[in-house]
Amino acid sequence: MSTILLIPWIVFGFKHPEKRFVGLTQTRKSILALVIVEVVIWTLLLLFLAKPNPNVAGQGSFAWTYQVFYEKGIFPTWFFAESLNGSLGDKIDSRYQFIYLIVALLVDYVLLFILSPRLAQIFKTKKISVDR
Repeated sequence: MSTILLIPWIVFGFKHPEKRFVGLTQTRKSILALVIVEVVIWTLLLLFLAKPNPNVAGQGSFAWTYQVFYEKGIFPTWFFAESLNGSLGDKIDSRYQFIYLIVALLVDYVLLFILSPRLAQIFKTKKISVDR
């Protein structure tokens, strides 16, 4: 669901392919708006997180509770954390939830770069004219 949030920025990139900021077809204001929206959503999810209860599985776990709503931050973090150390994902989930926000912003950047006309502009080959 959090990936759907990027649709307005993808559309903006195609409507204004000449705009450039940090390698994307965006403006400084549009990237700032994306970061603000992302931080607000992450903060709201964190505030609505229930207190941990050992009798209820997953209660109080950011990753378990919001895996459908905040997948772009949770799944990459789980993948790399669990690949490095089996308990690292649990430590991140219990103490360092801000890592989900950082990873989500990185995924936003990658998705906006891939799903923009900028990538096509980079790989566009120039035709060589041959004089005869």
